[in-house]
Amino acid sequence: MKLNRTRAVVISIAVAASAGAATAIVLASTGSGTSAEIIAHRATLSDSVQVNDDRIKFQTKDPTDFVVQRVTFLPHASSGWHHHPGVAMVVVESGHVTTHDENCQTRTYGPHEVFVVSGSAPSEVTNDSDTETAVQVATQVAPAGSPFRVEDDPPPCAS
Repeated sequence: MKLNRTRAVVISIAVAASAGAATAIVLASTGSGTSAEIIAHRATLSDSVQVNDDRIKFQTKDPTDFVVQRVTFLPHASSGWHHHPGVAMVVVESGHVTTHDENCQTRTYGPHEVFVVSGSAPSEVTNDSDTETAVQVATQVAPAGSPFRVEDDPPPCAS
């Protein structure tokens, strides 16, 4: 009897977890045709930092988390609409990617070009090529413990 009850509890938890995961997938704006590889796992900078050297400023006021990832975009891939708490600095290693902002303004970046994203406004990155794969490397700096990516609905201009 106890074994059956334990089995029932385990099955119920598994079904609930599966339903929750399925709901997250349906509601999220995850895009398609992309894959991400973590190059440097989340690490926390506990101290506040203030650097102003060689005409470059970098400042944190509280602990911050860093992560570095390589994102591959197959032809016609999309990141989905999202935003990054903190700042993401992105280097396009190969191919071309196009950024789309909350006003549906676009800009295309090619190999060895850099773009920076920050703020809570939704954005999307796409590879509009029919044949070319694009690869970018992103360094993200965010408040400690925050997510590195937040899924967003497309802005009205993208509908």
